[in-house]
Amino acid sequence: MLLILQSWYFYAALAAAFLAYIAIGGSYGQPLPAPLKRVLAYVQSKGYRLAIRVLRQGPIPQHVAFIMDGNRRFARKAQMETVSRGHVAGYDKLTGVLEWCNDLGIRHVSVFAFAINNFSRSDEEVGTLMGMARKNLRDLAEKSDLVNKYGVRIRVVGSRQLLPADVQESIEYAEVKTKDNLGMTLNVCCPYSATDEISTSLGRLVGDVNGGLLNGQDIDEAELEKRLQIPGPDLDILVRTSGQIRLSNFMLWQSAKMAYIQFVDAYWPEFSFYQMARILVSWQMASRDIERRKLADTAYDSASTIGKRSVFGEL
Repeated sequence: MLLILQSWYFYAALAAAFLAYIAIGGSYGQPLPAPLKRVLAYVQSKGYRLAIRVLRQGPIPQHVAFIMDGNRRFARKAQMETVSRGHVAGYDKLTGVLEWCNDLGIRHVSVFAFAINNFSRSDEEVGTLMGMARKNLRDLAEKSDLVNKYGVRIRVVGSRQLLPADVQESIEYAEVKTKDNLGMTLNVCCPYSATDEISTSLGRLVGDVNGGLLNGQDIDEAELEKRLQIPGPDLDILVRTSGQIRLSNFMLWQSAKMAYIQFVDAYWPEFSFYQMARILVSWQMASRDIERRKLADTAYDSASTIGKRSVFGEL
């Protein structure tokens, strides 16, 4: 009941903030005189802070992931000169979303920045994306308020050996510069695929067994998870933008463990705080049932009496 009351209170505050956003020339509004803009911007800021306070009264997810889809289609919709401009808009949106997550108290965020199969795109687009990765990783580590003010730690996960040498240098720079930060952890998945992550983890398991570091009889899900590329707590929420209803080979193992999956009918650069907040309220109202299901699964695993449950079947 408390969550329901909170959600109504929250939606009222959020509606006021959203109307203010429109009025000051947001995605669908028209620009107003400067004095009125300042007043409404103040109202919008207060509405945002109020919404954050209300949301933080309920449970907060520890790990949220985003499939940032729709940058190119957004560029075509907005009639930008090149699709690369859509990727720039997507990066700008990412910094905003990370600020929302930080304000909400979310400790781990994973983003699908570049899929392994994206290398099959045109040389021009891949080159642009690699250039952005090189620059943006350094900018995040050096100039971002999220890093300097809030202590965000940057980790890049995936098959980074496939990346150009200068991008790998930027990755190492960003990771080393932020490694001691104690705030939110940002996992940048680049280049990444879930099947590659799982097969790589299996390869590490086999290597550890062959090297005498692990007994073959001890191989189970927990041992596999220790070797996954994306660390951190269980995935709570997975959000995909652009209206496409698929996971695109992203965090498949993690998603299977009761992750709350949401598909948003908006391109990534259009993704709004209102949409983010609705997802969070929905997750909060479902969180008890999710935890109950997780406990039931754990009890089932513990009660198994036929051999040892393994990623390879019963041993």
